[in-house]
Amino acid sequence: MEHANHWQLVNQRLMARILAECSYEGLITPQNKGQDRFELDTGEHRYQFQARRTPWDFLWIRPQTLLRNGFPSSDAIQLVLDCRQAFAMGDITLGNFIEELNNTLAGDLLRQRALAGRTAAQLLDLPPVRLETLLDGHPKVLANRGRLGWGMDDLHRYSPEASQPVSLHWLAAHRATGLRVYGQPAPEQCLTTDDREELAPYLQSRDWQLVPVHPWQWQHHIQPQYAAMLEGGNLVDLGPRGHHYLPQQSIRTLSDLDAPGACDLKLSLTILNTSCYRGIPPEPMALAPELSAWLATTASTDPLLAATGLTVQRELGGVHLPHPHQQQVAGTPYRYREMLGAVWRESLAGKSAEGEQAWIFAMLMQTDADGTPLVAEMIRRSGWSVERWLTRLFDRVTIPLYHLLCRYGVGLVAHGQNLGVIFRQWQPERVVVKDFHGDLRLVEGDHPMQAGMPDSLAGALPRLPAAHLFHDLYTGHLVTGLRFLSPLLEDYLGYPERDFYRLLHDRIVQYQKAYPDLAHQFRTFDLFRPVMERVCLNRVRFRIGYGDDAARPTPTLGPELPNPLHPTNHQTLETCDE
Repeated sequence: MEHANHWQLVNQRLMARILAECSYEGLITPQNKGQDRFELDTGEHRYQFQARRTPWDFLWIRPQTLLRNGFPSSDAIQLVLDCRQAFAMGDITLGNFIEELNNTLAGDLLRQRALAGRTAAQLLDLPPVRLETLLDGHPKVLANRGRLGWGMDDLHRYSPEASQPVSLHWLAAHRATGLRVYGQPAPEQCLTTDDREELAPYLQSRDWQLVPVHPWQWQHHIQPQYAAMLEGGNLVDLGPRGHHYLPQQSIRTLSDLDAPGACDLKLSLTILNTSCYRGIPPEPMALAPELSAWLATTASTDPLLAATGLTVQRELGGVHLPHPHQQQVAGTPYRYREMLGAVWRESLAGKSAEGEQAWIFAMLMQTDADGTPLVAEMIRRSGWSVERWLTRLFDRVTIPLYHLLCRYGVGLVAHGQNLGVIFRQWQPERVVVKDFHGDLRLVEGDHPMQAGMPDSLAGALPRLPAAHLFHDLYTGHLVTGLRFLSPLLEDYLGYPERDFYRLLHDRIVQYQKAYPDLAHQFRTFDLFRPVMERVCLNRVRFRIGYGDDAARPTPTLGPELPNPLHPTNHQTLETCDE
C-alpha cells in the first residue's frame, strides 16, 4: 500500500522518536493512563498516544495514535515548541534545532517516497549497497538527517536516500604543502584505466599524492580555503574523474559502484550532522592502518574470534592536508582542522563470499513503508525459529565483541552503522567491524591486550577508564542496536522482549563459563549490573547549542537505567507504569 500523505507519516514517526527518546533521556515524563495509553502535559498542551514500556525504560510508541489536545497531530516541530520548557534550550539553540529537524524531515520524506510500494521481501532482494541508501538514520538521534550546510539540491544529489551516483573531484598535492600520508593510500583503485595512464606522472612520483575530494566539499570549502595552494601550484586541480560512488548511511563514506567489492572511501564533509561536523581528524588516521592490521591478525589467531569468524574491514591508508593558516591557531574550531582528508578502507561487500549476503547491522532495525521489519522476513527465509536465529546472532555478533573487550581491553563504538553482519542462507554467520579512525580505544592500566600489540599502538591509542570503555559495547551495541530490534520481534513475530534478553543473558553466561580465566575482566566489564549509566546524545545538543568549539562534543548522562540483562529485570516485565 502506498501512503497518500508521506509528509504526515514522516512527521508522526519523528514525533514518536522525539517523545520516546526525550522520555528515555529523562527530559520529559509521559504519564501512564492505564493499559497502553500515555499522556504528556506540556503545560499548555496535552499529547496522548498508545505505547508500551520496554525493558529499557523506553516507550515503544505507535505513531499513528498521536493526538494533540485530543485531535490527530502530525507536526513534529510544534511538538518541540510545546516542550521547549522541558528541553531547556535557549532561543538561539532552539532556532538552530528547528532547522536541523526540518532538514531531517526533508530527508525522511525523500526516503519514504523511495520506500513506497516496496515490501520487506522486495527490499531484501535489493543489492546491499542500494538497500543501505533506504535505511533509517541513527535511531536515537532526533535530528538524524540534520545536515546543516546542505540545501535541497545537495539533498537530491549527495544524500544516501537520493541514491544518486557521485563523481569525485581529484587533486594532486605536493609534499611541500605539508601533506601527511598514512599507511598505503590506494588512489589507483578508484580510477579508470584512462585516468591511471593520464595521471601516471603523479601516481609514480614520490613527491606527489593524489587526493580525492567530495564534490560538495570541493565547491564549498576546498576551492576558497585552499586557494593559496591552488594558485601556488603545490595543489593541482585534476577535475572530476574516476569511478562512480554511492553514499553510505554515514554520508561521507562512499561505496564504489563501478568496482563492487573495491575499497570504500571516507572523505571530509564539513556539514554538521547528528553530533558533530563530519570532517576527518588526522591524529587517529596515523594509527588506523597498523591498528586494523593488528586486529585482523588477532581475529584470525584468537580461538573464539576465529571460530566465530570476526572479520575486519581494514583501513589501508589515508591522507590529510592541514590548512596552512588554521593550523597556526591552537584553539581554532575543530572543523577547520579536518577539512581535507581521505581514508581508504576495505569494503563490506569485499568481505563476503559467494552465496553470502552482507549488510550493516542497522538493516536489522529497518521496516518497509508499511512498518513490516526486514528482520521478520529474513528469519522466515532462514527456516529457523526466532530463538535459534537469535542465538546465532548473539553468538556471532555480541559475544565476539564482548570477548574483544574482556580479553584484549579493546572497545569499538559498535552502533548499527559501524557493524556489518554477513549471512549465509539468511542465517547470521559473522560480524564485521570497521571504523578504527578514532572509534577504537583501550582500557586504562595493565591488561592482557598488550600481548601481541605493537608498542607503537599500545602507547599511542586513547586510554579510557573501564567504566567508559564498557559503554562502547553496552551503549553502542545494546542500547543503540538491540533496544530497537527486540520490540520489532515482539510486535511482528510474537517473541517477547523478556525472552530476548533472557536468551542473551544465557548466551553470555555460557561464554563466561567457557573462559574462567577472564573472571576478573567479567567483573570489570559487568554486563549484569542491575542498573547502568544512561548515556544521552540529545541532551548534549540541547545543552551546548551550535557554537563552534575546539573539540568534538561528548555525551552526557541521564537517570540511571535498569539493565534488561539483570535477572530481576528480564524475568517479569510490566507493560505499564506501576
